[in-house]
Amino acid sequence: MKHLKNAGCIALGAMALNLITHFSEAQVGIGTTTPQEKLHVYDGSIIGTTPELPAENDPYYDPDFAIPLHYGFMWLHDKSALRAVGERSGTGTLDKQGIGQFSFAAGYENLASGLGAVSFGLRSSAAGTASFAGGEKSYASGSFDFAFGTGAVASGGHSVAMGDQVSTNGQYSSFVFGSGGNSSLKNDKSYQMVMGFSGGYKLFTNSAQTIGVQLQSGSNAWSVISDVNKKENFAPVNGEDFLQKISKMNLTSWNYKGQDPKQYRHYGPMAQDFYKAFGQDAYGTIGSDTTINQADFDGVNLIAVQALIRRMEEMSVEIATIRAELAEARSEQGRKKKRIMAIQK
Repeated sequence: MKHLKNAGCIALGAMALNLITHFSEAQVGIGTTTPQEKLHVYDGSIIGTTPELPAENDPYYDPDFAIPLHYGFMWLHDKSALRAVGERSGTGTLDKQGIGQFSFAAGYENLASGLGAVSFGLRSSAAGTASFAGGEKSYASGSFDFAFGTGAVASGGHSVAMGDQVSTNGQYSSFVFGSGGNSSLKNDKSYQMVMGFSGGYKLFTNSAQTIGVQLQSGSNAWSVISDVNKKENFAPVNGEDFLQKISKMNLTSWNYKGQDPKQYRHYGPMAQDFYKAFGQDAYGTIGSDTTINQADFDGVNLIAVQALIRRMEEMSVEIATIRAELAEARSEQGRKKKRIMAIQK
């Protein structure tokens, strides 16, 4: 009898194991008799939510305005939209009417109401078609707008806002990047790029980060990296030769083709003339025949100024010599005059 009981237990255990194995391999269909995955929901949405959670779970928890919150997951089949968010009860982040078709939102109280919009992070919103908002309290309201950062606002359409407290200010196809600090950094024109970095800018053109330009904090012009310790192959220059070349250059006023000559006029040399005059030294090529490097332009001017200073110094010596000779001649003339007057007496 004891052996029979044991055999029954073994049989029941085997049946249970068989059922577990069967169901672990089974596919469950809702709305379909031919499920293709472990869980296949046909022509229906999927929603999963938690019960109300303590307000202390709110990333912006304020004991004076404590509101319970819950977490939710939602797949809307009729909008092809996905949500995985947390929200305070009654906020409406998961309300169907505020969910854009083909949209995605994840994080805390993020909205994506635009067609194909994407939003993630904390309290960000993407309302424009194919817009993107990420970070904290960032907003992308126009079509194809992109906002990322803290308080970044992209509006106007086809615009980008990145950083802290920045805004494209409703301007079309504009870009703002940086930090607005205590006030918002904004565009004021369409097709405009605005950047704000109070620590300055550095642009390098080589991997060693020794060649490029800098805009120092608080400055209003680019500084060329010109550290003598980062230079080599120094060659002397002939200032007089530079002056002769400059004297022969065709210097005019002009405007670029396609620009209004009443509004956009300039002074200066042509790149071809500048390159012909100064484009070669003992070591190699300097610049090109279609552009003028501002640092090289300044260098040519300084060399020319130095040559003029030397001319002036030489002339000053010559003038001083002439003046001394003239003074001596006048003195000699005075002495002769006195001798003549003495003889006449």
